[in-house]
Amino acid sequence: MSADIDILVEGIRKTAAGAAGLLVPVSGGSDSALCFWLCMRAFPEKTVAVHAGTDLRAGEWFAGTGRIEFTEVPGDGGEREEMRWSRFMSMALSRRFWLVGSRNRTEDLLGTYSLASRIATFLPVVGVWKSDVQRLCAEIGVPAELIESSRRADPDCGRPAELAEIPFEAIEAFLRVRGGDAPAGALAGMDGAQVAYLDAVLSRNAFKKELPLRGRKLR
Repeated sequence: MSADIDILVEGIRKTAAGAAGLLVPVSGGSDSALCFWLCMRAFPEKTVAVHAGTDLRAGEWFAGTGRIEFTEVPGDGGEREEMRWSRFMSMALSRRFWLVGSRNRTEDLLGTYSLASRIATFLPVVGVWKSDVQRLCAEIGVPAELIESSRRADPDCGRPAELAEIPFEAIEAFLRVRGGDAPAGALAGMDGAQVAYLDAVLSRNAFKKELPLRGRKLR
C-alpha cells in the first residue's frame, strides 16, 4: 500500500483510539467505501458499517471488507437523508460508538456537505481531495462501479442538480485557485456560468467554517 494509505490509517489510530466503536454509514459511493476500509484497517475489532435499505451497490465488497449491518429506510421525500442520519445517530448513541462521516476535503471547502452530516463525530477523510479519494479507492480494490458512481455530486444526498453537472475535477481546480494554491489560469477551461455558480456557493456556505455558531454572553 502507498504511504498515503499508511498516513490515513495511522491518523485514525491516533485520533479514534478512545472510541468504544466506529459506526460507518455506507452509501455505495467511494467516500464511504474508503472510510470503512480505512477504519477496518485501523480498528477491525470495533468498526461496523451500516446501510439504510437492502440494496447496497457492490454489497459483496462491503461484506468482504468487514462487518456490515442494515436498517430500514426511515422517511421519504426531501427529508430522507436527515431521517437516515437520525437513525444512524440513534444507533451510535445506543452503543456509545463514534458516528463516522465521509465528508472529503472538496466538499468541506466548498461547504456542500449536507446539514445531516454535521452530526458526525469523526471525519477521517476530511483532509483528502475527492480526486485522491478516487485514486486511493482504486489502489485498495474498491469496485469500479463505486468509484464511477461518485464522479459527480449526488442530488439524492441533498446536492443541487446544478452542482451535479460540474465534474469534481473542475470543482477542485476552482477551490485550488480560490485558495491560492493554483493560478487563475487554471479556470480558463471552465464555463463562466459554472465559475459564477461555484463562487456563489462558496460565499453562501462561508458561515459553515465557523460552526457551531455561538450566542453572546450576558455578563
